[in-house]
Amino acid sequence: MSVRSIRRLSAVAAILSVASALAACSGPGASEAYAGPGWYLEKPYLVVMGGPKVFAGPFSYDKCEEERTKQGPEVATGLLCVNHPGKPNKKYGLY
Repeated sequence: MSVRSIRRLSAVAAILSVASALAACSGPGASEAYAGPGWYLEKPYLVVMGGPKVFAGPFSYDKCEEERTKQGPEVATGLLCVNHPGKPNKKYGLY
């Protein structure tokens, strides 16, 4: 293989890895997933640009806790039930 082909292959691999990493962090945020007042099942992220991702809702608090525990013990510890009485206006990141 020539040096030019190796550079091209490594550039394509780098672009694909960045694209897959960004796609893995995407998902509906609180402002996009809001359908009414209630408790939403969210996963917080340490990266502020991503913001929290909403998996389900709106629920009552008891139903939200049920849905959280259905995910299994290793996943349920990373999820939170968050009350949104009104549409969240806060935007995260650069968008």
